[in-house]
Amino acid sequence: MMKAPTDEQKRIIDCITNIVVTAGPGSGKTYTIVEKIAKIIPGLPDYRGVIAISFTNKASDELKNRCKQRCSDTKKSFFGTIDKFYISQIIIPFSCHVTGMQPEYKIIDDIDKESKYASLLNNEGEMNSSKYELIISGLREGMIFLKYTGETALYLLKNVPETIQYIKAKFSYIIIDEYQDCGSIQNEIFLKLIESGLHGIAVGDIHQAIYGFNGRFPKYLIALIGRKDFTHFELNKNHRCHPSISEYSLCLFNASKQIPTDKRVYLVSITGDEGQIAAKIDQYIDAIKRKYDVVNNNQVAILCRSNNTVSRMNMSLNTKHKVFRETVLDRDNSQWGRLFCDLLTSYFDKSVFSVDYAEKIFSKEDDPKKYRSALYLCQSIFSSTKDTFKNNENKMINLAELIYPHKGTDLTKHNLHQVICDSSMLASYAPACDDELNLMTLHKSKGLEFNIVFHMDMYKWVIPNEHGNDDDKQQDLNLHFVGITRAKDVCYIMNGTIRHNKKNVRLSCEPSPFLQMTGLKERRRDVEWK
Repeated sequence: MMKAPTDEQKRIIDCITNIVVTAGPGSGKTYTIVEKIAKIIPGLPDYRGVIAISFTNKASDELKNRCKQRCSDTKKSFFGTIDKFYISQIIIPFSCHVTGMQPEYKIIDDIDKESKYASLLNNEGEMNSSKYELIISGLREGMIFLKYTGETALYLLKNVPETIQYIKAKFSYIIIDEYQDCGSIQNEIFLKLIESGLHGIAVGDIHQAIYGFNGRFPKYLIALIGRKDFTHFELNKNHRCHPSISEYSLCLFNASKQIPTDKRVYLVSITGDEGQIAAKIDQYIDAIKRKYDVVNNNQVAILCRSNNTVSRMNMSLNTKHKVFRETVLDRDNSQWGRLFCDLLTSYFDKSVFSVDYAEKIFSKEDDPKKYRSALYLCQSIFSSTKDTFKNNENKMINLAELIYPHKGTDLTKHNLHQVICDSSMLASYAPACDDELNLMTLHKSKGLEFNIVFHMDMYKWVIPNEHGNDDDKQQDLNLHFVGITRAKDVCYIMNGTIRHNKKNVRLSCEPSPFLQMTGLKERRRDVEWK
């Protein structure tokens, strides 16, 4: 029996205007997109469809399959990545209008450094006439440069009127998921298609954008929220966390709707420093597990602001635990950096097989050549032993180049080399055993979930760093949000009276100003563990 949408999901599904959806963790985002498409499709003629864009092949395939389960006929809809849309729907059909010819096109992943196109290897600075001339010259020779598909598509949309006419005739809606990751080109194309008459739907998550130190702020998603021609909806109901945890996390952004009676967020005051906090966790952990019917220690996590706190808790905890140190790769939020982290985690996950990994990045049917190459590399990586894993460095780089051509940097390659050559760093990607607590940084925890969470370091000058600017403070608030929402059953915010700084100096500490925000005290229980 198909589940019914929540009230907030139903409002999104029924809305007929341009919409921007900010979706929190566990809020049923994909379900809502599928139901929205299922509502749209029956009203379209057979020759039209929707454009549904995801940022990975895996997400795209999942959306396509789920939509086909809901609609036996998705008509002329497009499901795929942004590059696939540019290439198949804009570049290949309409390049002939600027080149005067229709060659057989080849996607160029790797530009020859010795060719006349070598200057395209440098993607710094704005596009200029000389770069566009090279791109068009390449099109005449049957070459589509993967690195510049967005720029090529935008050029055609601006200079070939038939392109817009075709898109309008074939599609009624354009839907883009993970909009917080959009760059300026993707955003400009999205708005241009909407201005031409398509309905637009943008879906993203502002509050989990915790990587501001890499210059990745969700500014285009935020800009859409402020536009008068878009209706903003929030998917706030967290279907993963206990309702009281969800309400507390939403209150951080003034989005909470009610005060729960069964409060599962605790502010725990303890006299002493990190050592005394560790001792209290040792003392209370078994009783807490029994209270929430948690069997294994690996369903419990202690989340810290920094590796410094991780180290102190590691020295003080007597309960068996596993340390997940934040590595240089964890803070590398480039496409290659994220891929390497995911690949390392998957390698240690015994439920993931090489064929599963290859299939999630390339379609066996749509791109058999790349799929076979990826499968070969995955089989080699996943079959290696822990002792021989460092021999996979070049294979992982080759796989990254296959998936994200020309997106790698010397720094990311160096970060990978550091991790796979350091046994303790590498071990941070292996899961904890059943009898081990998880001990890690808040950054390391993004994307994970635990039944019980102990949230450390909610002190003034730590979270937030009050020496930072407004963007830094927003990133710290987002980081606190991530910490709270890692908990499914209960979250304990652990506050001592003493803390240590990076120089190992003992300091008296005050609670974080984030803990004093309006409405939070009413949505948690403040207790003292003596």
